[in-house]
Amino acid sequence: MHQTMTALNSVLIVDDEPAIRDLMSRWVGALGLTSTTAANAYEALAALRTHPCDLAVIDVMLPGHDGLWLAGQLRREHPQTAVVLATAYTALLGEPDPERPIADLLIKPFQRDRFALAIERGRRWREQLLEEIDWQERLSTQLQDRVRQLSAELARRSDGGVDENDALLAMSRERAPDVAAHSERVVETARRVASELGLAESQGLGDVLERAARFHDIGKLAIPDALLTKPSELAPGEHVIMRRHVDAGAEMLARTRTMKDVAPIVLASHEWFGGDGYPRKLVGHAIPLGSRILAVADAYDAMTHDRQYRSRLDSADAVAEMLRCCPSQFDPEIVTAFLSVLSRL
Repeated sequence: MHQTMTALNSVLIVDDEPAIRDLMSRWVGALGLTSTTAANAYEALAALRTHPCDLAVIDVMLPGHDGLWLAGQLRREHPQTAVVLATAYTALLGEPDPERPIADLLIKPFQRDRFALAIERGRRWREQLLEEIDWQERLSTQLQDRVRQLSAELARRSDGGVDENDALLAMSRERAPDVAAHSERVVETARRVASELGLAESQGLGDVLERAARFHDIGKLAIPDALLTKPSELAPGEHVIMRRHVDAGAEMLARTRTMKDVAPIVLASHEWFGGDGYPRKLVGHAIPLGSRILAVADAYDAMTHDRQYRSRLDSADAVAEMLRCCPSQFDPEIVTAFLSVLSRL
């Protein structure tokens, strides 16, 4: 765990009034902390590049770029620095922005005790952030360890004479039967959609698409159990790890002798047609056709079956959601083919 987990040692004070900077600097010193001061956003960023601080107290009304702009820069360049905003004009803040989290808001004029409370809230904000980072790092290590273990086990079974496809399917059914069942449903849907699109075996998609559909979630075998069995929504850092199941699955497949051709389709199976997917943010037809088919088949099945943290949608609601996310997430041509298939089931 981070040694600085509960520590807050340094504070940056950003205010264009020298008297206010000096006063807050004395208050920071009385709390046993070190302070750095800046009169504007550029001075603040320059100071942070040479002397990173644990917390920044930022006046909203700064000359040039205002304090809200500076807070946004800190979020990008110094995400571990807690931010406390100070202002006498709360109307300027607008609606709270969940993408711009702050530790506290000081309304001017404020007294020393209120300032001390803001510093304490900044300490707690930073402590929680560092705990989340530590947790994410441990999950990431577990993920990589399990990828290596699973790849080694697959190699042992293959060396023992078991076909790699059969060995991987058996591992999936043994360790994650729900994932295996979901994948078989996706196989059937993907096969029907490919047929609807008139994709012949000669186009190189048939067997490869089927295996990609069967193993598109194989990386979930490497996801730590703490995430797979969590009964509530995942935290943002946990979502980052969960998303890496596509990288993990592609890595496992790429290590095989006979299934390397499936890896690129699996890797791109969560890309979005509009470019906001992961892990590489591919756009449109840069996403492999097989991956675009899988994205539609996978999403529909996921929405129409219960998950640990939510109940399933009925078919009509799932279709409405897919249409809403088209073309931002899904290829319209694939969705049209899928709806034709669905209408005949």
